[in-house]
Amino acid sequence: MQSLIIRGSLACIIYVLSMAFMVSAYGANNLIYITQSGGSSALTMNIDQIGNSNVVGTSNARVSLTGTSMTVDVDQIGDSNVIAATVAQGNSSSFTLRSTGDSNTQTLAVGGTGDTAGSDFDFAATGDSNVLTYTQGAAATATSGNTDIVITGTSNNLNITTEVVGGTNNWDVDGDSNDIDTTQTGNANHSVTADITGNTNNIDIDQTNSGGSTSGIVDLVAITTGGTIDIDQCTSGC
Repeated sequence: MQSLIIRGSLACIIYVLSMAFMVSAYGANNLIYITQSGGSSALTMNIDQIGNSNVVGTSNARVSLTGTSMTVDVDQIGDSNVIAATVAQGNSSSFTLRSTGDSNTQTLAVGGTGDTAGSDFDFAATGDSNVLTYTQGAAATATSGNTDIVITGTSNNLNITTEVVGGTNNWDVDGDSNDIDTTQTGNANHSVTADITGNTNNIDIDQTNSGGSTSGIVDLVAITTGGTIDIDQCTSGC
């Protein structure tokens, strides 16, 4: 295990090849940029940032991961933190992102240029006015992608796009005025299971099963007043 501890206002650039490592940042305005390439070797990576206005990658210099059987765990505790990451290829990999605080922004693109078959993404946010944009399988074939979302707070904004065969989304949302948009495309077996508690939530679910006879499943339990729920299931673009 290789460990790197960052304190204060410091920018860190890390290039990693098939190793396990942990990065911890305390304070504000910490910056972490990582490019990792591991082929078929397993990677275990843990990143902890505690404080406000911390960054893991940016829109121009993202975290970039490539490998198989990776385990990635990111914790951000504080307000106005940012994570922007791409996972080019990550078969049989597990990604966990936990966010505690307000006005945090997370952008993740998984499988944009490579396969991510059997990958699992878990996101848990506690706080208000957080934004998550998550895309799986945008430009490559992938199967059995699983996404679990747990939200506690108000005015959170989730945009989830799953372009894989057998995409599975599970949500547990507790709070008011949350906006969740989910699009599932591909030719087979999409599902969304959701438990929503709170008022004036806006939920949009689009499932496109281009295979025609294959299944699209939405299992939704909502306890809400003044909420809007829109579900579209189509054989071509909804």
